[in-house]
Amino acid sequence: MPPLNQPIAKRINADILIESLEHHFITAILGARRVGKSTWLQWIMAQHPERQWIVLNMDILSQRDKITASGLHNEIEKKALQKIGTGEKLWVVIDEAQKCPELFEQVKVIYDSFKDTNTIKFVLTGSASLDLHNLSAESLAGRVELLHMREFSIKEAAMYQHSLKSTGDSVLEAIVNEPDSVADIIEQASPYQDILQQALDFQLIFGGLPELMQLETDRERFRYLDQYVQSYLEKDVRRIADITDLPLFQKLLQVLAEHTGSLRDDARLLDALGCARNTLKKYRNYLVATMVYYEVYPVINNSLKRIIKSPKGYVTNNGVLSVLTGLDTLDVLKSSSHIGHRFENWFLKEVQIWLDRDVKRHQIYYWQTITGTEVDFIVEQKPRLIPFEVTYRSRVDSKKLKNLATFMDKTDKASVGVLIYNGEYIFKPELNIHCIPAWAIG
Repeated sequence: MPPLNQPIAKRINADILIESLEHHFITAILGARRVGKSTWLQWIMAQHPERQWIVLNMDILSQRDKITASGLHNEIEKKALQKIGTGEKLWVVIDEAQKCPELFEQVKVIYDSFKDTNTIKFVLTGSASLDLHNLSAESLAGRVELLHMREFSIKEAAMYQHSLKSTGDSVLEAIVNEPDSVADIIEQASPYQDILQQALDFQLIFGGLPELMQLETDRERFRYLDQYVQSYLEKDVRRIADITDLPLFQKLLQVLAEHTGSLRDDARLLDALGCARNTLKKYRNYLVATMVYYEVYPVINNSLKRIIKSPKGYVTNNGVLSVLTGLDTLDVLKSSSHIGHRFENWFLKEVQIWLDRDVKRHQIYYWQTITGTEVDFIVEQKPRLIPFEVTYRSRVDSKKLKNLATFMDKTDKASVGVLIYNGEYIFKPELNIHCIPAWAIG
């Protein structure tokens, strides 16, 4: 098995990140803990030893204190042994930037002072939204390019575990831009079907955190995931001043895990937690801000009235779900009522990775009527809408096809529909619906 830094270097969206590093704008790479942001940047730095790199880590209290006491400008110059704007260009990497609110305004001032000289480049990473602590992404508005890094897709996992350069082109990209090529792309990927299926099965239970790939046993993997959850609670959440009841926060995470993929029901949550509505809202917002929880809202369109108003919520990492719910083997998961939602959870991550490449505004919705007609995910890439139904079954579900067709009939923005399932590739020309095997996604 290759060293861990090798697959991180070859992340599917690495070219987007590298392109951003060459721009004069501030680059901010956001992603949950341990998805590989720092390791990837270390690889980039190793590829460019000729550059003057300055690395600051806001996870380290002493470094935060130095910036608070003497200022970011001084700390950069001390580490560089030169004045900013004189000598060679400085490449300043600041890890976990959101943990030092004081530095954002300082980054803005330094950037504005030297943006026309091309003598300093800022690269920020964060495991939470930059405005988590009311920082301000506002102070960096118009100056920062926000990018995302997520856990491994099944393609990245297969590439890592088997030292592959690639497993083929993106089916999701083809559906949108070259639908006639979908069958050929799946056929070209067919030699990799077994290893891609293994990667999918693995991710349904363990998720796709890169470090898990190096662990040999399930016992080690679950120990890692348990420590991951505890580290999140003890290191990230405990530092948030507004989180005054950590056991309540932990209980909320547990309840949300048990209802991943379901419509949000605040009345039930309030009853289970016994807390005030404002507290529930605040704590849930922090889960979203720290990228542990994601909400998918109903699509709004003139012809697609928002009949169901509540969002669907997803605890984003399947490994965390296994730890929190106890559904930690594929057999147990298959025999439960949760396999469908776990499968949706995996596919949501794959769609996010695909959309991270899109420089245009995009969004992920769902559609559901009061009569029960629903479509799991609606991807908006203006002016288009792409509906996706997702099922763990290995046979084409006629109800799922009908749901897609109904949605497509109600809007002229959706010309193609997609069913993700565990069967063979089938195209339904009369409906313009592609039935895609899950292993081929990527």
